[in-house]
Amino acid sequence: MIAFAIVALGGAATYFVYASKENRDAADRWRTRAGTLERTLTARVRQLNTRTEALNKAAASLKRSEADVTELSKRQRELANEKAQVEDARGALELQTTSLATIAGEQRDCTTGLAELLNRYAAEDFAWVDANAATVSATCEKAQTDFAAFQAQLG
Repeated sequence: MIAFAIVALGGAATYFVYASKENRDAADRWRTRAGTLERTLTARVRQLNTRTEALNKAAASLKRSEADVTELSKRQRELANEKAQVEDARGALELQTTSLATIAGEQRDCTTGLAELLNRYAAEDFAWVDANAATVSATCEKAQTDFAAFQAQLG
């Protein structure tokens, strides 16, 4: 029985030595694998940090671009408003120019008529003076009335 106990103890010892060696080998494989995984994880963390930094820079650039777009849109609206005001002013100036050209023509007709009236009066052509004095007077009155209306319109 002692022999059986010795054989059993020897078998158990052999089993435990074998199991211990297998456990040690498995632990070594796990350590090796853990080291590989740790290096891979470290590389992935570095890669993730690099990409996060790039993404943060891109997000900041996008935010600046959005602010620029907002500012440009605001400026575009301001410029459109300024253009509309300039166009309104231009239209008003065109009307004023047309009115002034008409008034200038009427004033020129008045001046020409008055000069002719004076020349005929000086030449003692009283018949012509009598025949055209009312027309010259009406022309001068129209010029004066239109000029007064123009001034009143401008304020």
